[in-house]
Amino acid sequence: MSENLNSSDVARLLSEPTAENRAAAATKVSEQFMSGNLNDDERKIAEEIFTIMVKDAEVRVREALADSLKNSNNISHDVAVALANDVDDVALPMLEFSEVLNDDDLVEIIRSQGAGAQRAIASRSNVSPTLSSSIVENSEDAEVVATLLNNQGADVNEGTMDKVLDRFCEDELVSTPMAQR
Repeated sequence: MSENLNSSDVARLLSEPTAENRAAAATKVSEQFMSGNLNDDERKIAEEIFTIMVKDAEVRVREALADSLKNSNNISHDVAVALANDVDDVALPMLEFSEVLNDDDLVEIIRSQGAGAQRAIASRSNVSPTLSSSIVENSEDAEVVATLLNNQGADVNEGTMDKVLDRFCEDELVSTPMAQR
């Protein structure tokens, strides 16, 4: 755990606004936000910082922000969605862990993103029948479907299992976890 953002961190950001310093600041602000020790005004400022940082040109900054905020249930929906729709290095922690993202957000990402994003969603601790169905319908990757079937937190209904059987019956990577279900 890092220390709190302080005046020397701000001075360093002003004099040397490198990606490394911005990433360190993102981590510190995120950890302070997650601690629950901020008052309402400080929380609002932290949210404004997050809104700016999700647009940072450097992946490392957005990656630090996503990794620090992936378990927060208190970040704004807009920040969570922006991070979840970023490049894989940024998006995957949010897709796998963020409870701020709802099924509609995740279905859209399943439809529009590649196997990495789909696998992260299939790995979530709780995968609804809607998400399970969307993963099976939209993924061409047997590893994604196997990840879903191996996930004990995934609710895969009979209709979705029928689709898995139709699409992936010849693939041993999928057939083994399907048989174990």
